[in-house]
Amino acid sequence: MFNELMELGQRLENEGKLLPFGFYEYTKAIKWVVHIWSEPSLKCHIEESEIQKPRPRRGRTGTNTSAHPFADEAAYALGVQNKKGGGIDEDAGKKHDSFQSLLNKISQDNEIKKPALKNAISLIQEILSKGLLKNDSRYKEIYHKDWVSFVMEDGPLIGKHLFEHLEVKRFWSKELGRDKEQKTKNGKSVKGFCSICGQKKSLAKNVPYTKFFSSSSPLHSCNKNAFVSFMEGGNVKNNAHLGQCYACGNTIASTLSYLSSNSLHHKTLIQDKKDGKLNTDSFRNQFAIFWFKESGPIEAEQEGEKTELDPSVQLQNLAMIMEDGVFSAKDESPPPDLKHLENLLKVPWKAEKSALRISENEFYLIVLSPNKGRITVREWFHVPLDHLKDHLKKFLDSQRIITPSGDKLRCFSIPDILKAVEASNLDKPLYKTAAHPNPNLSRGLLRTAYLGDFPPRGLLELAVLCFRNPKIFGKPNTMNIVAAVLKMLLTYNKETYMEMEKLNPERDILAYQCGRLLAILEEAQLRALRWRINTTLVDRFYGAASSSPTSVFGTLLTRATTDHFPKIRKNQLGHKKLSERFTEVQKRIDEIGGFPKVLSLEGQAEFSLGFYHQKADFEAEKLEKKLKREKEKKEEGNG
Repeated sequence: MFNELMELGQRLENEGKLLPFGFYEYTKAIKWVVHIWSEPSLKCHIEESEIQKPRPRRGRTGTNTSAHPFADEAAYALGVQNKKGGGIDEDAGKKHDSFQSLLNKISQDNEIKKPALKNAISLIQEILSKGLLKNDSRYKEIYHKDWVSFVMEDGPLIGKHLFEHLEVKRFWSKELGRDKEQKTKNGKSVKGFCSICGQKKSLAKNVPYTKFFSSSSPLHSCNKNAFVSFMEGGNVKNNAHLGQCYACGNTIASTLSYLSSNSLHHKTLIQDKKDGKLNTDSFRNQFAIFWFKESGPIEAEQEGEKTELDPSVQLQNLAMIMEDGVFSAKDESPPPDLKHLENLLKVPWKAEKSALRISENEFYLIVLSPNKGRITVREWFHVPLDHLKDHLKKFLDSQRIITPSGDKLRCFSIPDILKAVEASNLDKPLYKTAAHPNPNLSRGLLRTAYLGDFPPRGLLELAVLCFRNPKIFGKPNTMNIVAAVLKMLLTYNKETYMEMEKLNPERDILAYQCGRLLAILEEAQLRALRWRINTTLVDRFYGAASSSPTSVFGTLLTRATTDHFPKIRKNQLGHKKLSERFTEVQKRIDEIGGFPKVLSLEGQAEFSLGFYHQKADFEAEKLEKKLKREKEKKEEGNG
């Protein structure tokens, strides 16, 4: 994983997309800019600003008062003591001394070769030593935590923030390397082979922080003393990490920061919410970070015409299965349509004529759980694009199913599946819905979608239990997804996946036909009572019928034949066709072996699918009749 992140980081550095070594995207902007003129005589001016730029960062903690070059808090850069809320910073003098010592160190370093930069350092030192800035009326408005930067207003460096100078960046890289080295008790650098680049270097004492969404934390990997033999002392596992040099650690941290801040490269899988509020400090939160090994376009062929697939669009499409869709609470944008992904997977990707062979390009994915203290790696895998295409197609094909209204086929994203199988969501409004908390389910579904692994078995029980809850019948979207999950579990890696997209009257599975029969009995009850009923037989008997058919079907069949069907015939509500279907299903059940006493978990899944398919088929018939009536009415009006 580290090697792949390093390769990406080096590519991003070459493209100018990665922050310089030791630089960081701060939340706070630069509040004050000190403008400096050297001619005809030295003068300076303080300007209030709101400049957001990546700036040097050392990672100060506790009593550490180490300064940053040419841009820092006012207590460091100017020695300002005043706090915004009142009081003074008693360490301001010490901090300012640290800033001036760093300026002196920069001026003497062999990385600093440009005379103009050396002169700028001398001018800043003179301004600070003489207290010239205190004469500016704005000086009293500056607080100790305000960020300050220095800019030359004449000469070769005119208009440039000095901390952005190339030689300053080189100095800072070397300075951080020295500062971040592990030291022995005798003060010597700890040397070792970096686990990432493989070179013998000074090992870093701290893992560089990764800016990950709302917080910054280090990426830690070890939790046992046995893995950290390169460190001294007891119980070092509490602050240990994989042995690495600071340069590699910083590149990886910067690369992860870039990926997590770019919407093209990250998706939210699970958020730990309670009553709609997000717990940002929970390891149940899971975020996926992903990218291609190579960023070049891929040649494709559609309807005899060659075209190039844009890598950004392609990556976005491949990540659609990780987006909220049905359960999205965002009113401003429609849920993602997986049809885009389905269409992409139908297009042949040409490997032999492509500049990059498809099999040589790969899709990388990491699942991370961040909190305030650290970032934990939950999952890591990579897969060649030619295999990925097949796996994704199989994932979508296996779950594609008719909607409850019977008008179209749909498949669903992983977040939608995780929310649909969480039974507690059936009692919640949309904005309070949460994904199932079991992290193994989300990772298992990712591996199914991208690697072709079998879907996690834990989904079967969850989906079956959801169907046994009567509230699901009032939530068609949830019922649609749960039915898709059951279909995926029953047909994955099988030739029958297309046969189960909608009603299959010829399916010789006893449980499936029993589910169909229950749906027919409910339809008979609804027609007999002219749909004026609040609680149907399904609400009362679904649980028993789906687990132990013999216990209830005798009673239900008697009631249907003696009460419901006679009323349907009398009121002319489609008795003939419904009666034929009723008889046909009973006959098929008898031929297969009769009503079973008990159904296994797989049997209950088949029962649920049979029930769902039959209900969707009834709805499709109603829709067809409605459209036919509307067409006839329109023709009459035209005539």
